[in-house]
Amino acid sequence: MASPDSAPLRIAALIERIGRFARAREAATLQPAQWEALRFIARANTFSRQPSAVAAWLATTKGTASQTLMALERKGLIRKARHPSDGRVTRLEATPAGLSLLEDDPMQGLVDAIARLPPLYTAALSQSLAHIAGDLAPEGARPVFAGCAGCRHLEAQRDVKRCRNFGTDLPGEEMTLACASHSPLD
Repeated sequence: MASPDSAPLRIAALIERIGRFARAREAATLQPAQWEALRFIARANTFSRQPSAVAAWLATTKGTASQTLMALERKGLIRKARHPSDGRVTRLEATPAGLSLLEDDPMQGLVDAIARLPPLYTAALSQSLAHIAGDLAPEGARPVFAGCAGCRHLEAQRDVKRCRNFGTDLPGEEMTLACASHSPLD
């Protein structure tokens, strides 16, 4: 056990505390996993708005993620639809009510606090937390779902951006959304 005054222990306690402060604001509306799933669905690309990607994002089983998704669907915050070209695939969409709820996202207080940090601090914090997430992620999990920039699957030719993983062209808005298949360049 680390000594009570060690920097890693203090930092871990601060991260835990920040999480508790942020989660306390959420409790009045949705369960923490429901908030996380709704946020993910709203910012994920077309290929990642699937129950399996939500389970991966939440680092939970598909069954547990399914329960979370059913609760969001019952509340009218998401809807499920079959993929137009592959009826076996379920696609998830945030409803207008879900998007409206996200406009008052209790996590915004944390986002605002981070935004007030100097740019050098935010860059260091982002890199540090990404490393920590990578160390703590379950075996085989992708700790960070990111947009297309910096992904090994991105193929850019002239004005056309293409995902080699999904074999499709990427419209501009898809490029910035979170992808469950993001594979960073080494």
